Amino acid sequence: MPPFLLLAAVAIEGYVVLAAELLAIRQLTPFVGTGTDTIAIVIAAVLLPLAFGYEAGGRAGLKAGDEDAVRRRLSRNLLAAAAILVVGLSHPTLVAFFETIAGLGIRHRLAQTAVYATLFLALPVYLLGQTVPLVGFCAPRADLPRFTGHVLFLSTLGSFLGSIVSTLVLMAFWGVHNTVILTLSLLLVLVALVSWPVHRRHVAAAAGLVLCVAAFNNGGALERLGIVGNNQYSQVKVVPVPGEASRLMIINNSLSSKFAADPARRFPYVAFIEDEILKRLPADRPQRILVIGAGGFTMGLADAVNRYTFVDIDPSLKAISEEHFLRQALGPNKTFVAEPARAFLRRNGEPWDLVVLDAYSSGNDIPQDLVTREWFQAVRAALAPGGAVVMNVIASPAFADRFSRSLDATIRSVFPFVSRQIVLGSSGPTGNVVYLAFGRQDRPHEVYTDDRNRVFLDR
Repeated sequence: MPPFLLLAAVAIEGYVVLAAELLAIRQLTPFVGTGTDTIAIVIAAVLLPLAFGYEAGGRAGLKAGDEDAVRRRLSRNLLAAAAILVVGLSHPTLVAFFETIAGLGIRHRLAQTAVYATLFLALPVYLLGQTVPLVGFCAPRADLPRFTGHVLFLSTLGSFLGSIVSTLVLMAFWGVHNTVILTLSLLLVLVALVSWPVHRRHVAAAAGLVLCVAAFNNGGALERLGIVGNNQYSQVKVVPVPGEASRLMIINNSLSSKFAADPARRFPYVAFIEDEILKRLPADRPQRILVIGAGGFTMGLADAVNRYTFVDIDPSLKAISEEHFLRQALGPNKTFVAEPARAFLRRNGEPWDLVVLDAYSSGNDIPQDLVTREWFQAVRAALAPGGAVVMNVIASPAFADRFSRSLDATIRSVFPFVSRQIVLGSSGPTGNVVYLAFGRQDRPHEVYTDDRNRVFLDR
């Protein structure tokens, strides 16, 4: 094989492994969330098989310089890896996969992640990991150290590009589905180059897989599923509500917003916040309202007086919402900032009359950095004198799980005088629970006892 082909194989392998890892993390988000626990499982499912792949490739038992044997082994490995990744990285097939394992009783997100990683990541990465040592069998013996240096350099450079280009360029500007097509097509082109002209059946199989990955991931396939946005941050669906003049925005498989022509059909928690809090704000001047978690920008949609600033990490949400969900432009009193919430509060020093925390859209996709005491302290510090914070969380009204109890205790460690309103829309075990707290939380107080009771003075 020409030296450039050997080195290209190493670079492409490094690129595909890192890109596939990041694509897997992103494609899992609608099903299991984005917690560090699920990410750790994916990383482990890449690193360990990669190590075993290096070891297996080194003991392949091929003769040095046996080009035909190296071609055969490489093309077989790359083709098998691509075939599995076509299934494991395509959203339509993942929908069927997660429905199937849920039907089998595997419902915990960590267990689902482990099953996914075992079936769709471990073997492809193991096979791809054999590329570097297999290429070594074709290395010139006289210049082995230099060749080894080139191989390691290109493998690492490919990994670097797979990390940067796939996320900051391809996912951001072309979408996740097109990134899947491009990444796997690159791998299949390598299969064709390695196989031609000796193993033409592998070339034909690679061409067939290119058609498959394009069929599973083209824009039309996603549109049929209602997907209108699909970048490195989120997958956004907009679907009509049967029998209503309403639309739902679903972000990463979590109900995020509802646009209803009839206000009575709003989400109950939105109606509660708008009717009981927003409409009761002082009317002496426009109030400064910060909404963390933009969703579909429905919070205060009809309010043309107060100043709203929506903060969300996904920069595409405003355009998607105006075109597909609201089907109207936001009012001039509405501003959108695409930035992580904690970074925004750290950078922005404006005091807020009301902060609405609406980033806890489901039990699966809970932003881990937005449930800590330090986060709530930052929110409290951002309030203007007399300001308030209202939080919509998905939790157990009866504190039936550890998360609901721990989150409540965390909130009260910063806002000890907080009210808790259950606006559950159904009889399920979890639902919308709204917390309301005011900035002044340090006023003197005491506990009344039978021995020391000054209630008659305090009232």
